[in-house]
Amino acid sequence: MTLTIEDIRMRWPGVLLAFAAIAGLAACGGGDRSPATEKSDWVGVWATAPYGPFPAGPLGVLVPIEGPVLPPVPVFPGNQARDQSFRMLVHPTLGGERLRLRFSNLTGDRPLTLSSVRVAVALLGPAVNPARDAVVHFDGRPQAVIAPGAEQLSDPVELPFAVGENLAISFHVDGESGPMTWHAVAFDVSYVGLPGTGDTTGDTSGLSFTQPTIGWFFLNGVDVERADALGSIVAIGDSITDGAFQVPATNTRWPDGLASRLQSAGIPMGVLNLGINSNTVTAAPDLSVNEGEPLVQRFERDVLQRAGVRAVLIFEGTNDIPRGVTAEAVYAGLRAVAARAQRAGLCAVVGTIAPRLDVAPYGWNVVEHEPVRQQLNALIRQSTAFDAVADFDVVLRNPVLPNTPFLPYYFPDLLHPNSLGFQRIAAAVPLEALVPAPVGRCARTP
Repeated sequence: MTLTIEDIRMRWPGVLLAFAAIAGLAACGGGDRSPATEKSDWVGVWATAPYGPFPAGPLGVLVPIEGPVLPPVPVFPGNQARDQSFRMLVHPTLGGERLRLRFSNLTGDRPLTLSSVRVAVALLGPAVNPARDAVVHFDGRPQAVIAPGAEQLSDPVELPFAVGENLAISFHVDGESGPMTWHAVAFDVSYVGLPGTGDTTGDTSGLSFTQPTIGWFFLNGVDVERADALGSIVAIGDSITDGAFQVPATNTRWPDGLASRLQSAGIPMGVLNLGINSNTVTAAPDLSVNEGEPLVQRFERDVLQRAGVRAVLIFEGTNDIPRGVTAEAVYAGLRAVAARAQRAGLCAVVGTIAPRLDVAPYGWNVVEHEPVRQQLNALIRQSTAFDAVADFDVVLRNPVLPNTPFLPYYFPDLLHPNSLGFQRIAAAVPLEALVPAPVGRCARTP
């Protein structure tokens, strides 16, 4: 008899906690060691893919059609922070008692000094709960100095929070930052103070954070320590995974929907969104700095270096096609990163490419590119290299004209799914292939 997730949750509600104590509930098979597969109670519960430097990114072009138009970026003279404070708001996919933060200086050309860092439970706008506000240290010190190209992990912080609560991470950039690492298309509202206003991280009212932004700066991860957690799932892809055009601050991206499915099923796993707008699988021609490094280059940093990762869902390849990359080359890239995941002890699920009919500004030529998309999807469906296939093409296409988008699930650009389309994607994710045994069938062992 095959057990489903729902069977186990309903019949044996304590089974998740019991089996979570077994070492290595990781879903996968030996080879490369990484923070994702090291035995630890730390698990990623929020993440974003860093790139840049600011202002490189599509933030000034994309407009949230379903929601209010927000100021695209704060004012940064010389495109750098100068003696000013940031308050980044994030939505963790799993709660906990202790957390730690990750900061990145990926695109910096000098050491980045964060002289004061705090984490609090967010209230409304930039305001935070003064009774749930904690100072963050780094190797016992109240500041972090992050080398160019490096990442810094904070010390553990005691701050209980529940799933569904937003966290506000505040930090002060001491002096001039130089080129700023960021993630432009967050479609979530955060806040920045004015240049030269100094350390205002202790401002619980938020009144000093006068500049709203829908980008995340420097911050690129939140982990929690939970012995009962089954790990986390990385969703990696392009703008569709990134959440392009979601109503800001509503957390309606498809990875958010996947996290809701896990919560409803009582499965203690985090979901990490590592989507980048316009990203490609391969080092395709005519790449710009707006799109981040291609999947084959960023996979180590954005997947294998995250804490507690047990599985990865790869949903990308549509942006390679208009750049003249063949279906075979895209498939080879997907197969290569899936193999890297499996060697590191992770299960790897790959999504089929969604239908599209956009013409401008994305350059889709139906006659030339649609056959390539169909060929790529055929290669993905027939492959034995993946632990499972998520057939997003099927759930987003027109039931009458199957090679075209189903209009109720798309924005007018006929490329990006809307909130209904995101729900369809989340519902089509094969949970059993991503969740470790005994709850799921992700049965690889490190």
